[in-house]
Amino acid sequence: MLNNIDKKKTPFKVPENYFENFNSRIMEQLPVKEENKAKIVPLWKKVLPWTAVAAALFGVMFSVGLFDTTEVNADKVLAEQKSDKIESVGTYSEADEEEDYYLFIQDEVRKSQFKEMFNNY
Repeated sequence: MLNNIDKKKTPFKVPENYFENFNSRIMEQLPVKEENKAKIVPLWKKVLPWTAVAAALFGVMFSVGLFDTTEVNADKVLAEQKSDKIESVGTYSEADEEEDYYLFIQDEVRKSQFKEMFNNY
């Protein structure tokens, strides 16, 4: 059966003038491509998360500062009592110096604990 086929002759035929307007016909059949526009994000949407973080951090620092003021006020009262005692006596004993030194050490420990608390976060 294959021997009966003429090998020089092509079994397929292309219609006349098929390829003359081929590109324009294909382009007409394609869907219209939409251009993607860049999304515009307002500045306040970019800044809002950072302001929220800053406000929360400020709130934490403020609240920790409020809790610490009671201890600082007690130290101030002790210092005022000491200054009144010194003025009334006129002399400054070694016991007063030692007590002042311990108050200084306590204050320094409080400050370092406060700094460590923020460094740990």
